[in-house]
Amino acid sequence: MKKTFTTRLTALALVTVLTGSFASNLAFAETTTPTSPVSMKTDMRLAIDNGIVEGYGDTDYRGANTATRAEVVTMINRAAKLQSADPSTVTFTDLATWQKQAVANAVAAKLISGFADGTFHPNAAVTRQELAELIVKVVTGGQLPQVNENVLNYFKDSTSIAKDSRPYVAYAVISGIFTPTLDGNFNPTAEVTRDEVAKALKPILFKVVDILTTNDIHGKIEVGFDKKRNQGQGGIETFGGIVSDFRAVNPKGTVVVDGGDAWQGTLISNTTNGQSVMDTMAQVQYDAAAIGNHEFDFGRDVLIDNIKKAKFPILGANIIDDQTGKRVDWTQPYVIIEKDGLKIGIIGFATPQTKTTTKSTNIEGLSFVNPVPLAKELSDELRAKGVDIIMVTSHLPGEQNQKSAEIISELADLAKGTGNGTLDAIVGGHSHMRVAGIVNGIPVVEAQSWLYAVGHIQLFVNKTTKQVVSSNASLLETYTNLTTADPKIHQTVEDYKAKISGKSGEVEVVVAEQLNRKSFRFAANGGADRDGATQLGNSITDAMRASEKSDIAFTNIGGIRTDIDKGELTYSEMFEVLPFGNYNVTGTMTAAQIKKALEVTDKYTSLPAIQFSGLKVEWDNTKPLGEKYSKITLVDGTPIYVDGKFNTERTFKVTTNDFMATGSGDGFTVFGEVKDWKDGAIMLDAWVNHVNSLKAAGKELSVQDDGRDVRLDLKK
Repeated sequence: MKKTFTTRLTALALVTVLTGSFASNLAFAETTTPTSPVSMKTDMRLAIDNGIVEGYGDTDYRGANTATRAEVVTMINRAAKLQSADPSTVTFTDLATWQKQAVANAVAAKLISGFADGTFHPNAAVTRQELAELIVKVVTGGQLPQVNENVLNYFKDSTSIAKDSRPYVAYAVISGIFTPTLDGNFNPTAEVTRDEVAKALKPILFKVVDILTTNDIHGKIEVGFDKKRNQGQGGIETFGGIVSDFRAVNPKGTVVVDGGDAWQGTLISNTTNGQSVMDTMAQVQYDAAAIGNHEFDFGRDVLIDNIKKAKFPILGANIIDDQTGKRVDWTQPYVIIEKDGLKIGIIGFATPQTKTTTKSTNIEGLSFVNPVPLAKELSDELRAKGVDIIMVTSHLPGEQNQKSAEIISELADLAKGTGNGTLDAIVGGHSHMRVAGIVNGIPVVEAQSWLYAVGHIQLFVNKTTKQVVSSNASLLETYTNLTTADPKIHQTVEDYKAKISGKSGEVEVVVAEQLNRKSFRFAANGGADRDGATQLGNSITDAMRASEKSDIAFTNIGGIRTDIDKGELTYSEMFEVLPFGNYNVTGTMTAAQIKKALEVTDKYTSLPAIQFSGLKVEWDNTKPLGEKYSKITLVDGTPIYVDGKFNTERTFKVTTNDFMATGSGDGFTVFGEVKDWKDGAIMLDAWVNHVNSLKAAGKELSVQDDGRDVRLDLKK
């Protein structure tokens, strides 16, 4: 499923950037709730407790006040424990006695200097670019940072950042030192507050673990293009550049994981059973991946073979063999890695929805159980092995409310169902949503799909106790101008593209207008896209019906994976619309069964969303479930269900896809009642033949609303 994503991140002008982990610190994403046994504290409280900040009295720390040069130098001196220098070497004429030692230490460490007139200006404000230089010099030991400055392209005012400050600012942005501004500017000369300094000191005070996450790549390893921004977007070579940027800043503490559904969905991937995706993921050096429902699409044997060949662990802790009642033996529940002296346990979960979102024959004899009790059990097991940090990478779906930023669905259920220090981070997938925030004290992310966003969870870890004391979650953008693509990964993608170039570039038809998966009623129904007939649904089911010469054709809207632009339509683009290799099956259904299929509502919109051909229907969404349809006929007027009566005089020849025919696909159980299914053409082949016939007749592909689907409650 692909959606238009409107979370609070969108409302905040998507102030998340490619390699800018500073976006991790959106206010709603900061950890201020306890996870126990270590209570998460504000950045200022952490600085206070570590003896970095002194207040004005017992409770007044004046976090909103502008930080002065003397205050910042003093805080840095305490945090970094700078080597003591002889204060008499400092000859600045305007320093107070209490300021001299800290300033002397900072000057000796070559972090800061005074002015030509022999003064230090201790009470002058510190700017954002000055703070970046101070902090980064401490972290790098005074060395000029070697960092990709492309991240600065995010900022509208990037040219106003001083030339000498640019590498420091870029490093600080990637390190998460700065909270973003909503206007998209960096504001290099803006004065920083004491709160901002407290936040900036965290990479000095604590070990930092940067977790970069992807999910639902669906074979989309090639760079895409955002027409609105006129900018390249996504691509695994771009993600490889992001990872390199983070590893340049945090070489010991960067973790890379995937949330599943990696290799099903494009010609470049499916023609190799996902090998092109696995090869490029290996070049990125992923630490682990979860098993998504579509990992089963090539058959279980292919999945098992891919797991064996993968150069990184592919995990599935909650996949149970029904015969033994035990976890399957062809995947592992978790992996333990070491980063910067920290043992990190990564548990992998599939979504329990796999049972209904995967072709049943591919998962026969398997159960996908509730991950919550397993998370607790495996967490105890990992803690007993001396693991310091426990995270989950999963195909568990999340959703996030645009206004309240509340996170719900399985991703939130896992966070809410665990506690007492069970998990330190959770990564999700499956719903293709943008999700980032804190649930039950645990940072959670899901990064859309197709590598069009990257999840970023940042953990700050006490150097002595090795416990997480602060965390945040965000999404990073993947526009190509914000990093440098990994050249080796780029070449691998090009090599695979060359192998399929002949077929992939074949033009099948010219499309007259953009064709999408939005309902024809999208504008009238409040923006619900899964609300009955769509352009692509009509075209595909018309092709299915024509191919099998049936009365009616049905397909599920979730199997139609992307939209089509106006212009020449290539085989590769058609493949991305129907990537799952499903084939037509045709059988006999009664009028009552046809109505039962139509009455199934979509789990995302609670509206009938099935796509069909050969029918004309009328329905009212104000009616109870199972009673929405009042009139169903064939296109020639033959009644199926009219005036409350079923046509019992005949049966109907119906075509659907093999996924739905099992009776376990997307809740359409009625198809499981049919006993005479016969295999037909590959769905994609039927559609290609359909549009080729238009091309041969000198026509373009155009799909208008033909009135096959009438929603009565929107006409009142």
